Amino acid sequence: MFTLAIENVVEVPVKFTLKVGKVNKPFNATLTARRLTKDESDNMAADQSIKDFLLDNVTDWREQRLVIDGATGEPAAFSREAFDAFLSVSGVLGICWGAYIRECAGKEKN
Repeated sequence: MFTLAIENVVEVPVKFTLKVGKVNKPFNATLTARRLTKDESDNMAADQSIKDFLLDNVTDWREQRLVIDGATGEPAAFSREAFDAFLSVSGVLGICWGAYIRECAGKEKN
């Protein structure tokens, strides 16, 4: 039997800007997610949407400032509902998915 010498968890840095009035405001977060295997990647499109996959497999975040807790005015703690609000902003789902795939994939090094 063989096992991989990598963890089943990946840290995913996400950076983007959103137009706030006339200004492009920068946002970032570091997502913690379960690592997608090649077989899961190949079969995912038939089984679930990208949004559902991220909602099911992202387990935490750090440094996010986009979703605010309405009661405290502070950045929201991670929850599925808060992450769903994060992904609901136009373009953010695609940015998160692209960052996730880049972080899970092997990278050539010279």
